[in-house]
Amino acid sequence: MMTNRQRMISIMVTGTMLAIGTSAAFAATHPIVGTWQLNLAKSTDESTAPPPKSETFVFAESAKGFSLATTIVGADGKATVTKGEPVQWDGMAHPESTNPDHDSVTVKQVGARTIEWAFHLKGALVRSGTLTVSRDGKTMTVSGASVSAKGGKVYFNDIFDRK
Repeated sequence: MMTNRQRMISIMVTGTMLAIGTSAAFAATHPIVGTWQLNLAKSTDESTAPPPKSETFVFAESAKGFSLATTIVGADGKATVTKGEPVQWDGMAHPESTNPDHDSVTVKQVGARTIEWAFHLKGALVRSGTLTVSRDGKTMTVSGASVSAKGGKVYFNDIFDRK
C-alpha cells in the first residue's frame, strides 16, 4: 500500500513525464505546420494555364498525420477550397479525393524540413516533387513536375511565405 508521500511523488513524476512528453510533442511538430501564402513574384511555372490570383495552404498535424487545406483564387476570380484528410508520411500510397486529377498521394519525409510527395491516378504518376521549409521557417518551396498523359513534364517552383 502506498503512503501519501509515495502517492504525491508518483503524481509529481507522472505530471513531470506528461509535461516532458507534451513539450517533446510540440518540439517535434514539423515546420510545415501553419499557413502559407503563394508568392507569385518569386514562383515559376511552365504551365500555359493562367496563374492564380492567390493560393493559400494551411497544414495541420494530428495523431492521424498531416492534412492540407487549400484556398485557390483562380485567374477568373473564383475561389476553390479543399480540405484533405490527414496522411501519414510513410512513403505508402493513401487515397486522396480532393481533386479529380489524382486518386492517391504518397508522402515521405527525407530531411528535417523536406518531404517528397507524389500524386497518382489509377497507379500512374501525375505530379510529384519536394517541399522544403527554409531554416528560418519563413519560406516554403514546392517544386516538381506534372506529367502529361503522353509522358511530357511541366515543371514548377512555387515559393510560399509564412503568414
